Order: sequence, then C-alpha cells, then structure tokens
Amino acid sequence: MKKAGIIHLGCAKNQVDTEIILGFLKEMGYTLTSSEEEADLLLVNTCAFIKPALEESESNIRSLEKYKKLGKKIVVTGCLVERFKKDLEDKFPFVDLFIGPGEYMNFKNLLNNDNSFSKKVITSPASNFLYNSTMTRLLFTPYSAYVKISEGCNNFCSYCTIPYIRGRMRSREIKDIANEVEKLVGNNVKEINIISQDTTRYGEDLYGKPSLAKLLSELEKIEGDFYIRLLYLYPSRLDDEIIQIIKNSEKIVPYFDIPLQHVNDEILKNMNRSYGKNEIINIWNKIRENFPDAVIRTTFIVGFPGESEEKFEELYNFIQEYYFDRLGVFPYYPEEGTKAQNLPHQIDEEEKKKRVDIIMSKQKEISKNLNKNMVGKELEIIVEGFDGRYFYGRSWREAPEVDGLIYIVGTEKRTIKIGEKVRVKIRKYKSYDLLGEIL
Repeated sequence: MKKAGIIHLGCAKNQVDTEIILGFLKEMGYTLTSSEEEADLLLVNTCAFIKPALEESESNIRSLEKYKKLGKKIVVTGCLVERFKKDLEDKFPFVDLFIGPGEYMNFKNLLNNDNSFSKKVITSPASNFLYNSTMTRLLFTPYSAYVKISEGCNNFCSYCTIPYIRGRMRSREIKDIANEVEKLVGNNVKEINIISQDTTRYGEDLYGKPSLAKLLSELEKIEGDFYIRLLYLYPSRLDDEIIQIIKNSEKIVPYFDIPLQHVNDEILKNMNRSYGKNEIINIWNKIRENFPDAVIRTTFIVGFPGESEEKFEELYNFIQEYYFDRLGVFPYYPEEGTKAQNLPHQIDEEEKKKRVDIIMSKQKEISKNLNKNMVGKELEIIVEGFDGRYFYGRSWREAPEVDGLIYIVGTEKRTIKIGEKVRVKIRKYKSYDLLGEIL
C-alpha cells in the first residue's frame, strides 16, 4: 500500500486545506505515515503570509531534498506556490510538483497523471477552488473542527498579501455549511470553529449583503452536543444583529476574536482598516455590557511605518484600560507587493522587537490577573492530551492552538479518554494556563 507523509504549515484556514488534501490522498489509496523514510510521497502544505512563515516553508521543503535520491515523490502545495510560482523550479529543482490553492480540485488527477510532472508548477487563480461538504476531510482532531465558510478577502489591508494569494472573497452556500456542521456533529465533533479571512463579511458575494447572522440562525437549529466559536471577526461589521444572535444562542459561545491591528487612527487609516479608535471602544463596551463572561481576543501589529513613540504609547495605554482576555502581537513585516512596503518612516527591526516584548510583557501581567479571577469557577473542558503528569484540555474560553490550556488534577481514580468532556473546578492559575480539579 502506498504511504504519504505530510508536513502542515500555517494558519487554521490552511489546516482545512491540509485536511482536504489528506482526504484526497486517502481516496487515492494512500495511508498516512509520520516516518519520512517509509513514505512513498512527501508533501508540504506551505504558508507564505509573512517572512517567518516563508522561511519556515522553505526550510521544510529543503529538508526533503535528501529523500529525492531514494526515489520518493516530493510535492509542495499552498500559499508559497501561488505567491512565488515564478521562482520555484530554480529554487527547488528536486521537487516533482508544485500545486497552487486554485488547483486543488484537480489534485488527484495531477498526482495520477505522469504528464503533470513535465510541467512542475501548476497554478491558476485561487478563486477556482472552494471546498464543500461532499469532500472527504481527515480531521487533525476528531472532537474539534474548523469550518471555513468563505475563501479569499476583499479588504486589501496595506500590509497583507492574502488577497493576492487567495483571491477575492467567495462564500459557501448556507445549506452546504450547515450540511458540513451536521455531518461533523454526527461524527461526535464537540467544537465547531467558524473561520474565514473575514468572517463578518460572509455571504456578501452570494446574497448581496453580509449574511453571517443568517448563517448562524441556521447552524443554531442543528441538534447535538456541541458549541460554536467564531474566529476572525472584522471589527466594523460586528453589528447588533450578530451580538443579539450570540446573546440568545444556546450553541454560540461569547468568544470574540477581533483582529484590531492597532488603535491609533492614523495608523489604522494607513493600514486601510475601515474603523477608528472610537469604534473599537464602542465594540469593546458593547461586548462587555452584553456578555459578563465574554472572552475577547485580538492581535496587534507594532512597528508599522509611521508608528512613533507616541502612537506606540497610545496602544500600550489602551490595552491597560481596555483589557483583552487573549492578545497576540506581531512585528510589522514589509511584504513584497504590498502598499505598506513603500510607506515612509519605516521602523528599525530592533525597535519592532522591543515593542513586541513591551506589549507582551504587559499582556502577560493582565492575563495573570484575569486568570486569578477564574479560581473557584467550574468549567466543562474537552480533554486534548496527557503531558506525562497531567491530562489537559480547553473550555469554550480557549481557542485551539492560540490560547492557554487547563491542566487537570484528581484523575487518579477514573479513566479519561482524549476527546472526552469533563467538568473541573479551577484551583490554581498561571500567566496563561489554569489548573483545575476534576469533579
């Protein structure tokens, strides 16, 4: 039997693509292996969003060169292929085939057709592919799934390469998304994470206006023991209708992942973000007023061109006054082909790193204080693993991969399975993680 080894890189949206590719390989008769030596086919699904992601992708591709001499087939897919298609053959001559995201519907034919390998780089506009509920997916975790409701982005933020890699936004039909969620829940998935490049803009292309509220109303009707978390909510389209649906829902948890990127009005304007500081404050207040136990997560970019000491200080002061339960910070990267690359007043790399450290140091302190307030509270968590000492998992308050974990004590007298739900009472806290006693 043929064996395939897969390296997955990048974001949750790219993870869905990897799971679809795994489904294609299964349909082609491949079994999966974690051993590169055993594999007949080695595949890297790449990310190329920012410089560190590109470097990681290139490093992983090069790590496979030694296996070419052993007769293994080497395939590269993902964002790197679309973004740097002109350079790939010269840079990685040992790779048999590069497949861009717009060609995933032809994945099986391309791998089966020896003629494909006469043309190594196969790409087409990313808008040619949109996955659907009929496709086989092999989930990374059987109890938790990402559901990508649209592909591509129309925002064209001045620092971002995504619209050039993934194309303009294309939404899936509400019925198809509901079919997928129903199928996942039927297979015992307990956590549905709704994702896209711009979740609050969902449906604009299909229905003439943003239709996330309409989609959520349909998903709310699905029966089963599961909850829904919304990720990548663009700030200016998080309206009262969506707030009320979440507030009245028994399935959608009050977890608000809102990538703000900055709070200074001039920086936001130069980023081509369609909101200002006052709108951010209004959204923050609205969430806190409607959801006493809400979790608000955000990301910021520091060192964007023109971010003076005063503008950085404005951001620093803001996160102290308007606290965030979860917060990530990234230095600005001047990506080729973006408008921000040519903006004046670029910031020194060392200064960017310093600003990242300053914000994260403050957020660590904020997070620890917020975690202190969790002591004594009870949470239902999904068990995800065992670290040799403790089982650990996440509640609705922790998104996969990006947030902290809850470690479980008091498990000695019972058997716990990965993917099982258990109830714990929080006893101790750290800066990002919690420790709970099983009830």
